[in-house]
Amino acid sequence: MIFDTSYPDKETTRKINSEVGTAFNWKDRWKMGGIGSRRMTIHEISEDYKKYMNAEHYISSASIELRPKGIIVHFRYKLQEYSWIMPYKTLQVNYEGSLRLESEDHFIQFNDPKNDKFIRQMISYSENL
Repeated sequence: MIFDTSYPDKETTRKINSEVGTAFNWKDRWKMGGIGSRRMTIHEISEDYKKYMNAEHYISSASIELRPKGIIVHFRYKLQEYSWIMPYKTLQVNYEGSLRLESEDHFIQFNDPKNDKFIRQMISYSENL
C-alpha cells in the first residue's frame, strides 16, 4: 500500500502506524545499530506502481525503514514523497546478488544494494517475529 507522505496527515500516519507499528525509539535504534538503509537505485517495480516513478530520464532511488511490524520503502518522484508499507506477515525478501522485496502481489527490485549489513539485519528481524 503506497501513501503520499509529502505533507503530514494524521489519518495517513495513523494508517501507517497501525499496519507496521510506530517508529522505534532512540534507545532501540541505538541497540539495533540503526533502522534505515542508504539510498538504493531501483531496478524494477511492479507494473501497477510504475506510475509513481516511471520516467525514462529520471533515476529512481529509495531507502528502507524498519518498523516493529514491517518496513517502509521511502521514495520520491518529482516533488512528491511516497511511503510504501510492507508488513512482515506479507513480506518476502529475496537477496541473491540483488534485493527483491515482495508484498501483496507487488514487488520492488534493487540492483547492487550496497547495504549488506542493513539487509541482513532486516531479514533476521523479520524472521524472528
